[in-house]
Amino acid sequence: MKLIKEKIFLAYDIRGKYPTEINADVFWRLGYFFPKILQQQNILSSKKIKIIIGRDNRPNGLTLTKNLFQGLIQNDVEVVDAGIITTPMLYFLIKNYNFDLGFMITASHLKENYNGLKIYTQNLDCLSGKWLANFLNIFNQPAVIGLSKGKIIRKNFINQYSQFLIEISNIKNEKQLKKLQTKNILICCPKNTQSILEKLKKELKLKIHFIHQPIEKRLLIQRKPDLFIRFDNDGDRLYVFYDSGEKILGDIIGAFFIELKNQKNKNGKIILDHRSTELLNKLAKKYHFQPIYSPSGHSIFKKAMRENNALLGIEKSGHYYWKEFFFADSGIYSFLMLLIFLANKKESLNNLVAEFVQKQIILPEINFKIKSQKKMDEIFKEVEKVFYQNKINKEDGLTVFDKNFKFNLKNSQTELNVLRLNIEAKNKDILDNKLAIIKKIINKYK
Repeated sequence: MKLIKEKIFLAYDIRGKYPTEINADVFWRLGYFFPKILQQQNILSSKKIKIIIGRDNRPNGLTLTKNLFQGLIQNDVEVVDAGIITTPMLYFLIKNYNFDLGFMITASHLKENYNGLKIYTQNLDCLSGKWLANFLNIFNQPAVIGLSKGKIIRKNFINQYSQFLIEISNIKNEKQLKKLQTKNILICCPKNTQSILEKLKKELKLKIHFIHQPIEKRLLIQRKPDLFIRFDNDGDRLYVFYDSGEKILGDIIGAFFIELKNQKNKNGKIILDHRSTELLNKLAKKYHFQPIYSPSGHSIFKKAMRENNALLGIEKSGHYYWKEFFFADSGIYSFLMLLIFLANKKESLNNLVAEFVQKQIILPEINFKIKSQKKMDEIFKEVEKVFYQNKINKEDGLTVFDKNFKFNLKNSQTELNVLRLNIEAKNKDILDNKLAIIKKIINKYK
């Protein structure tokens, strides 16, 4: 028996390379021992646990799912297999069908040679991989295999979920729905997302064309879509593109959602990511919303949304959180909201973005691979020392800002020893100057 490695237990989930770190044996053991850990910790120990399980499209997902099932039903649990779905659909199933726990087999945006497991409670809190790592000695114990005690039920919920999205978006009552039905929409997505979008396409009579691989720029120009978007593997992120094929920064799309909320709400709270452009903060205040900053990460953001009863949450990474969607993130629901926003605008998407960012130069996120955590700590200390005269916030990495520039430097929570930099400035000279200073420091420790 190979021991489960501690390195797969990350901040938000369990994640690793398949099959060296994540494999059938690991998932069987996770399923076998997890209910026992819940009993040991007096969590959900007084009743038969109901668990809903879904997975994304990764080829190895079916093998992992089968072994997770077989481990789980060695315990007295009821397991419902929802098949290939998205993470936001799992949220819907947990909340609407009163499941105690939801398991999503996915490695999110990582490549197909990775896979993992996210475990959600009824509040949609994600059990931290770091918390689960405390029980590594239990997961690595010898297992006693007996007769199955639990049962597995298989069910398809796509129709119910599609109708739910239509209802909460109220898109059928949108005055400009006919205008939306004339738009050519190109969507790059995996099949778990497409199966839901196919239902919406039929119900709303939308002109959607699907592709499953990134498209070459010349082919995109030939197609001339009115809107080109992409979803990640588990469907909780929305990426939107210029007609040139270049990705629009996630917080810029978030600005459109702030404006959309302003049409229906005259005040309220909006959760912002420390990495996001300062323009979002100003826009929220312009519309009399209260901006509240939160560390990034879907578990932390959902909690901040609930605790503040917030209308909207915006992460630069393309996660958008909605009060009406259980205070959680959903790529497809965000897509529907974007359609409603664009339907009521005369300008093109390109022009709307250009108009918003004209007063600020904002770079896409820059990633640096660093040798060790110790080196990363030294980088933070030196950057803080160099920029000591500016305003500094340490709630989520290191955020440095004044009236002319802002940057955020933080560790990746999903990739080992990766440093992420987001930076913006009033003009190119200021941007180039600050970026050169930061890069010079980082390069000393790479």
